[in-house]
Amino acid sequence: MLRAAVAAYTHLRPFVLTAHDQCLHDSLTLIRFLAKQGVFARWVIGVRTRPFGAHSWVQSGNTVLNDVHENVRAYTPIMVV
Repeated sequence: MLRAAVAAYTHLRPFVLTAHDQCLHDSLTLIRFLAKQGVFARWVIGVRTRPFGAHSWVQSGNTVLNDVHENVRAYTPIMVV
């Protein structure tokens, strides 16, 4: 169910918003979309120091749902909801 819901969201996302440089909005939209499907995942906010940056993504267990592991591993999670 999780895989199908994320695939549906990924398919519909370009019609509603662009994910480029809008990770917070994209992540919150995905969390809400999944919740309406009865699927609950975790919203993560992470930071890095050099160079400073902040990023947001959604994951279920160790699986990142709206990004790739190679990108998010550069960030240290500071909040998980």
